[in-house]
This record gives sequence, C-alpha cells and structure tokens, in this order.
Amino acid sequence: MPRSDFWSGLAVVAFGLLALVWMIPNYAGSNPFAQMPPELVPSIAAWIMIVCGGIVAAGGALRMLRDRVAPVTVHIDWRAIGWAIWPFFYLAGAIWVLTMVKITWAGPILIAGMLVLLGERRWWMVLGCAVVPVALLYVLSVYLMRIGVV
Repeated sequence: MPRSDFWSGLAVVAFGLLALVWMIPNYAGSNPFAQMPPELVPSIAAWIMIVCGGIVAAGGALRMLRDRVAPVTVHIDWRAIGWAIWPFFYLAGAIWVLTMVKITWAGPILIAGMLVLLGERRWWMVLGCAVVPVALLYVLSVYLMRIGVV
C-alpha cells in the first residue's frame, strides 16, 4: 500500500523531528558528571527514526508515482481507520492500569493480551514476548541497581 507507506513514513519523520527539536532538548535533562550525555541515545534513536521513516516515505512516494496513485483520496475507509486505531486505545487503557498496578504484575498480562488481539497464536511466542521484557526490567531495576551496576 504505497499511500499508507508514504503517510506512515512522513509521520515517523515528523515524530523524529519533534523529538530532536522539542522533546530531547527540553526533557532529556542534564548530568555534568555523566560519562555519556543523557541526550545522546535519544538523539541517535530520533535520527534512526528520521532516516528509516524517510526511506519508507520515499519508497511509498516512488510507488505512488509509478502506479499513478494520488497521495490523498476522498474515499475514507472507516473500518480500516477503526482497525488501525484500536491499539492506541488498548495502550491508553494499559497505561491507565499500570498507574494503579505494578508493571511486574500487570505487564505480562497486558503484553500477552495485545499479542493475542494482534493475531499471535503460538503460546510460546506469547509467553516469551510477554514475560521476558518484564523479567529483564525487574532484574535491571531490583538487582543490578541494588549492587550498583546500573
């Protein structure tokens, strides 16, 4: 779908630029004693987003030119928009749940639920993708920070 590739690529580029121009300078903080500046990793990630989004947008634009497809259409597919937007509502609900419950308790359930709703049916994949990130976060925050590694 060249049109969706084009617009999603532009959205990723716009978000990367927003991060570079506004979010990182205002919210990355500063630490004069750090070996690595706090804005370095987010800046690298923002540049990766800009480059990758630009590649996707350029590919979509080239396919639209080749197929003579207009970038904007008057036909609105409301079912497709609804299908594309429900994960945002799920994540908003998950964030709300995580404000009341510890992430190590509710995180695996929320991640597994999202994977199942997206169509994943292999139980070992759902289990691994749901438990491993939360377990690593737990190890990082509890054990490694306690002994001063992180």
